[in-house]
Amino acid sequence: MIGTWLRELGPRDEDAVTRSVLPPPRLAEFVTRVGAGPSGWAVELGRAMAVHITEEIPELALDGIVQELRRGCEAVALGLVAALSDQRDFTVADVPEVFLGTAEVVSRGVGIEHMLRAINVGHSFAVHEVLDSCEQLLSGDERFTAMRRVCELMLKVVDELTADMAREFGQVQQAWQASAAAARMEVVQSILHGDRVPPDRAARVLGYDLTRQHLAVVAWADDPAPVWSGRLEEAALDLLRAAGCTSTLVVPVGDRRVWAWGSGVRRPPGLPTHDTPQPRPGVRIAAGLPAPSLDGFRDSHFQALEAARVGMMSHGRPSGARWLFDYGELDLVAMLSYRVDMAREFVRRELGALAGPGESTATVRTTLKCYLDEERSLNGAAERLHVARNTVAYRVQRAEQLRGREIGVRRMQLQAALTLVEELGEAVLSPESTPSPDSQDRTSRPAR
Repeated sequence: MIGTWLRELGPRDEDAVTRSVLPPPRLAEFVTRVGAGPSGWAVELGRAMAVHITEEIPELALDGIVQELRRGCEAVALGLVAALSDQRDFTVADVPEVFLGTAEVVSRGVGIEHMLRAINVGHSFAVHEVLDSCEQLLSGDERFTAMRRVCELMLKVVDELTADMAREFGQVQQAWQASAAAARMEVVQSILHGDRVPPDRAARVLGYDLTRQHLAVVAWADDPAPVWSGRLEEAALDLLRAAGCTSTLVVPVGDRRVWAWGSGVRRPPGLPTHDTPQPRPGVRIAAGLPAPSLDGFRDSHFQALEAARVGMMSHGRPSGARWLFDYGELDLVAMLSYRVDMAREFVRRELGALAGPGESTATVRTTLKCYLDEERSLNGAAERLHVARNTVAYRVQRAEQLRGREIGVRRMQLQAALTLVEELGEAVLSPESTPSPDSQDRTSRPAR
């Protein structure tokens, strides 16, 4: 039986559950066990834990690692609430999501000390939040009993996670160090960090000519379910070959992501405009812009990472319909969302009530964006949206009312804000401060 104080837990954001990064079936298990309110509270706790951990341990704020960290934090927070509600012990087997990112952490050269510290930092943060809730919702002996139970359970969580993380990390690290991919990643990381790498050694280890024009891509799995790593490599290679690349380099980054480059001799590589080979379901690909020599190898890769960051936040297209994220199309969104918190504030400042919730407001935003894209042509927008000309005129007028300003005022900023909303959706509309799903490693790019 769920205790009274747990039943009273609820998120600040009523849509918190829908913003979970766990797979819907997995989340549904927790909602069934503890209810929507406590589940939403746990999702927010997990998100806040992830933000706090990356602030305290910037070594974990790397693309690909930070979203796995948030997924693990959410699973732990939900597992904790479930254990408290069921009066059961917490077991690591209940939260396998914690270990999904271990292979990527190892391949990126992040040490075990950072992972173990993350457990302790997250534990301290979570204890503070849970005990605060106990104090607010309970009194007298009930409060004392609940707090004692929380402390006992969370000490057990730390003990089990620490032991299992050390064991898992050691096993993955041993396998990684014995692989050929480890040697390639070492050279690639040195190049990306701007270190001097002897050209003959780089060519020998990578089997790839760094003097050509390069097109970089990042392929990843958008579902935490196990993915055959060869599927990601296959998708990256198919796209590079379709782009005209005759030479390729693929480096796995853990089990759920690959970095890849391609180059051509006769002509610079470029993404195909049609007949692009679509990967299997669950695979997403981001691409940079073609660029020459060693600098191009780096630049195209960093652009692909930025496009991947946008892709992981993107809610602008129907789920499952968007699989390719081209930096050439997303450069503006990538730059404007480099700091998601500032992008969110910019959107709300420029759109006012037009950034509000609800389907009707979203329809008005979409119409205004189309109207501006069509150079303020009512006929052009009506044709694209398949509505009457007068409907477009009415919605544009309504947009001005909601915004509180005419659309000609700060026109460029207005269109930029609408572009951010179209691509990123709730990531820039929600007033709740959330971590970027794919924080770029800001220190990895060398100054030139």
